[in-house]
Amino acid sequence: MSDTPTPGSLPDTVAFIVVTAATLIAQKWGLRPSTVIKALSTPEAHDVIATRYICALGSGLTPAQAAGSVGRALIKDASSRDD
Repeated sequence: MSDTPTPGSLPDTVAFIVVTAATLIAQKWGLRPSTVIKALSTPEAHDVIATRYICALGSGLTPAQAAGSVGRALIKDASSRDD
């Protein structure tokens, strides 16, 4: 089995990253996960997440490593926001 994702798996991977990161962000700040998922589920957010994931794959990471890297970046971005 190849580590290369199929085109149909990209939306599934983005959804997985969104749910996982949203759950961790919600736990950290005491928010409802559904609120964070909604914020990360806009078409624009999905485009950014998908682009980050594809770039991570292009840098030589495996799909699992790329998903983890993107998820950690989302959590780091959320941690650095002041608003």
